[in-house]
Amino acid sequence: MTITSIDANRLQAEVRTLGLTAGFSRVRFISPYGPSTDVSVHGGIVPPNYQEGSPALMVVALPYGDGESQQASPKKVDKALLGPENTGATPSVRVGRIAPFARKNYYAEAVRRLQKIAQTLRNRYGGIKADYRILCNSPVPEKPLAELCGLGVRGKNDLIITPEAGSRVIIAALSLPFTVPQDPRLPWNPCAACIKAAETKGSPLPCFAACPTQAFRNDGTLIRERCIQWYASGNGESVPLPVADRWGQRLYGCTNCQDVCPHNSKKRESVTDLGLLPEVMDLENLLRMNDSELTQFFKGTAMGLSWLGPSAIRRNARLALRSYS
Repeated sequence: MTITSIDANRLQAEVRTLGLTAGFSRVRFISPYGPSTDVSVHGGIVPPNYQEGSPALMVVALPYGDGESQQASPKKVDKALLGPENTGATPSVRVGRIAPFARKNYYAEAVRRLQKIAQTLRNRYGGIKADYRILCNSPVPEKPLAELCGLGVRGKNDLIITPEAGSRVIIAALSLPFTVPQDPRLPWNPCAACIKAAETKGSPLPCFAACPTQAFRNDGTLIRERCIQWYASGNGESVPLPVADRWGQRLYGCTNCQDVCPHNSKKRESVTDLGLLPEVMDLENLLRMNDSELTQFFKGTAMGLSWLGPSAIRRNARLALRSYS
């Protein structure tokens, strides 16, 4: 497909409009994109399924709800698995909490929206389905990708912060079979105000102070072996005692560093009804479920993704139970 510079600019604007109209809060482009280019995000380790590269990538941010407006579907969730806040049960029920980003399947929602965009582009410009490859929760590292195209900037909490929606976003991408102009990096320091205030007061940054396990270095890099979220996602053979002691009631997800970030202060409505889960679940009932029951229950939810299996969910539940002893 041959595109002139004028056509490429027009095409970029058209595709960006499709993304924004679909509900993505930010739409950016990398072009050309591939393991051999100077904008590769693979760092020399290219997953086999992505070695062929692509002329361009559209990179998008999908905001997710802050949790206050999210309600679980009674058809999806067995009431026996819900905690007292949801069912009126006695407070003696020991519950684990699910973070807002996991209470609905925003990953699936991002894929669904990108599929519609891909179909529109195929209808207009041709190409086969494989030309429009969707990357969402994929082996391709999303943070370097987001920084390269100006989707956002990595903050002191090691998360990508976007101008429109802070760090409460799902990052996804769509490969394009044509070249469009590349967007520049963002000339923006999202943490400048917090750094200045901390220096003035002689206090730590809000996100550093909020971390229950002190998992951040001063330069903002994450010490993953101290990060609750890293272990909650099924990583690590075992959870060290200092982390386990600070686990709290988390069944899945730690968002302390996000909750205090000023870029996340704006309340947001949920953007999907896919994969509904409650805020709290009965931990002991979860632990009584076998592998197939857990897999079936969480199928289609953010906790049913391949990298978070029954063993990880059980480990999280046991750690959350420790907070009641």
